[in-house]
Amino acid sequence: MKISLIFACYNVSKYLDDLYELLISQPYKNVEFIFVDDCSTDNTKTKILSFKDRRVKAVLNKENIGAACSRNNGIDIATGDYISFVDPDDMFEKNLLERISKIVNKYNPDVIDVGMQEIYEIDNVVNYRKNIISKYSGFFDKNINDVLIDLECKFLFGSSSNKFYKKEIIDKHHIRNEHQALKEDFEFNIKFFREISNLYVLNEPFYFYMKRNNGSLTAKFVPDYFSIHMKTLSSFATLLKTRGNLGEEALKLLVNRFIRYTLSAIERNTSPNANLTFKEQRSWIINSVYNQEQFELMKNNSDLVSKKQKPIYFLLKYRMSSLLVLLGNFVKLVKSRLPILFTKLKG
Repeated sequence: MKISLIFACYNVSKYLDDLYELLISQPYKNVEFIFVDDCSTDNTKTKILSFKDRRVKAVLNKENIGAACSRNNGIDIATGDYISFVDPDDMFEKNLLERISKIVNKYNPDVIDVGMQEIYEIDNVVNYRKNIISKYSGFFDKNINDVLIDLECKFLFGSSSNKFYKKEIIDKHHIRNEHQALKEDFEFNIKFFREISNLYVLNEPFYFYMKRNNGSLTAKFVPDYFSIHMKTLSSFATLLKTRGNLGEEALKLLVNRFIRYTLSAIERNTSPNANLTFKEQRSWIINSVYNQEQFELMKNNSDLVSKKQKPIYFLLKYRMSSLLVLLGNFVKLVKSRLPILFTKLKG
């Protein structure tokens, strides 16, 4: 069984030495390492070309096309039975690939989802670690919706870097990444998980997701943030419906995730990069939030709202737009001055 690891690389030179050492030290050897350089402006390309291991494949994009399309270029030349899109600035457990091989040999799953550890780093110092694991563990070919709901509740479903996908399914249905400002991984998973008949949950935090204060895309202002996240809610609901009805746990997830995404969008609108006055932020809420289908779902299901989100639910239900803007500004203040506390409170 061969594994293809695809790395979409843009200006990640400072992380590549450690990554390469991890890769060549893997006990499991039937692997290929596909590095796709997306016209980096540092020496990422030079480092990739210097790697001597014969399992390394280098793809050099002729123009900058983004991570999604770079991953597609990797898929096009991958020869493995399973594919994973590891982020080049992350790490993973040294014996992970060996564990994956044993799971494949025993179960031959359509996809393997791996637990994660989020590592929060500020100014190159690790300040906080958080394990993210599902309540499910093992092989599942029945009641798959229950597993998917839990994975999404834990924010494990949306990532593609912690998964190993059967390439046969990718090829058969010509599943590819699509470029968008956010949530590219999520939309890839929606397409892939439509086609699965089983999955395996490796319920240990073996993938190390590095979260750094380095101005990454998730910290920047994205005008389409709210609409993209509303699309993910609709896409996930549709995915579940293809496998059965939306039960209470699914509705609970959709309701609480709507509240979370809405507050996050309101907070992001307070950024100087958004260039919105208080009045304009209030108008955005009125014109963009209250007309959402998910708003009506939330409003009519107060019993599904978590205790933590009840105050925000109250402000939304009674359309207290000015107070919501003030809350967004307060969240922004806590997030910027006390980032680790904010992470712990967010949960």
